[in-house]
Amino acid sequence: MVIFLICIAAAIIVIALYLMIHRVFLKQATLMVQKNAQDVTDVALNTSLKKLLHWDKDLNSQIVADVWGKGVLAFEYHFDYKKENINLDDFTRQKLAVKLDEYAKEHHLKMAPQASQPFVITDWWKYEGILHIDIAYLINEATVEYIEDLKKLKLNSN
Repeated sequence: MVIFLICIAAAIIVIALYLMIHRVFLKQATLMVQKNAQDVTDVALNTSLKKLLHWDKDLNSQIVADVWGKGVLAFEYHFDYKKENINLDDFTRQKLAVKLDEYAKEHHLKMAPQASQPFVITDWWKYEGILHIDIAYLINEATVEYIEDLKKLKLNSN
């Protein structure tokens, strides 16, 4: 009977160790993919802004909240457009989207098979002189589903 209990305890310990190690490796892989996508998106946005606004600044992104799930590659940028003397009638969401698409084509960026373009501007809003821009990099299925969910939310809110 004691041997049986020892075997069960050993099995539980082995399973727990396996699950912990698996989780650590999975999280590490997810973070690596996320960091790579963030770097690619940062460079794409900064290159596009330099062409549109003729400035030499570099913006760094923050990851959009994980409420949508693991693996969503969406990033937020913000800057003081009033301090930079940027006219938002000239600098629009559509113009930035065109420049991001041009950048993606020039650099042959990969995207998810079901995506029609690599970058989607998911949000564009201003508050107290700060322009906030959210950009999703559609390189995986989770991000494509995120975009589809946002579209559904927008349709339901109208």
